[in-house]
Amino acid sequence: MKAAIINEFGGPEQVIYTDVPKPKTKGDEILVKNVLIGVGKPDYLVRSGNDPYLKDSLPGLIIGNESAGIVEEVGPDVKNIKPGDHVAVLNGTGCGSHAEYSCAAEHFAIRLPEDLEFKSVAGILNLQVAYALLYDVGRGTDEKSLYIFGAAGGIGTTLVQMALDKGLQVICSASTDEKCEALRKLGAQKVFNYTKEDEKEQVLGFTGGRGVDLLYDQAAGPKLQDRMGLVADFGKLILYNWLDGDPGLDELDTIIQNAPHARSICSFSFHAYDDKEERRLSNADKVFQMIREGRVKPVVYKDLSLSEARKAHELLDSGKVIGKLVMHP
Repeated sequence: MKAAIINEFGGPEQVIYTDVPKPKTKGDEILVKNVLIGVGKPDYLVRSGNDPYLKDSLPGLIIGNESAGIVEEVGPDVKNIKPGDHVAVLNGTGCGSHAEYSCAAEHFAIRLPEDLEFKSVAGILNLQVAYALLYDVGRGTDEKSLYIFGAAGGIGTTLVQMALDKGLQVICSASTDEKCEALRKLGAQKVFNYTKEDEKEQVLGFTGGRGVDLLYDQAAGPKLQDRMGLVADFGKLILYNWLDGDPGLDELDTIIQNAPHARSICSFSFHAYDDKEERRLSNADKVFQMIREGRVKPVVYKDLSLSEARKAHELLDSGKVIGKLVMHP
């Protein structure tokens, strides 16, 4: 079969489209003939060698964290999935999906409803993460407003739609004017280009100095402490990536400084659901219902061929992607 592999960690130039052996199932694994393949930040982390959850090794590593397709065969220990089922695979190993066929443990797969087309669940990982960020992780605040830093990606564009559906005031930032315009079209009430405009002035100015109840930050890095100042009393800053690296904060100082405002920091990974299958599947059913009702729709930037995997990773690194980048075999 055809697949996109890497023999060394690094940039998009390491991505090679080539022939590899078709995987075989064992134990609780399923074999999926992929129809759609998602490309996102987890793939960047694997490709660059920065994924802390990666267990497979080089050379010949098939990259790819997510895909959707039709089950071709199942291992002897698979309980609830059968050949012919339509599934989405969110591979907790962080690899294997940039291929015509992928093998994954049953608990990494979600059966897709037969009434939903594959294109309607493009980037299902983003849809599930956004739902978790808003409905599971975001609980316990006044939930009047939220700010999403760097909101133009697959998770951000979905989170905007879900927050608006929930009746929240949505503030977004992005790195280009083109991305900002796309976020305005989604309905966000306040959008600004963080490379041109001051984040503090924009967020606090729009909220009358109150700040936001929920702040979603995928960057972390040295600006994390400043972003804490944009959170309202009893609000929460939620980290769901560390794209700008370690914030270098003294944890005790951070707690003391924010205690008078009862602000909190939560660090989230979708791996929180690895041992919570019932909750994960329940959330997926709610996301599917949102899609059926037209309350949320994946924003697809480009649909490329798997043979263009290197180009997909170049686009991923370029910072130009708005919404979800997908490939098809």
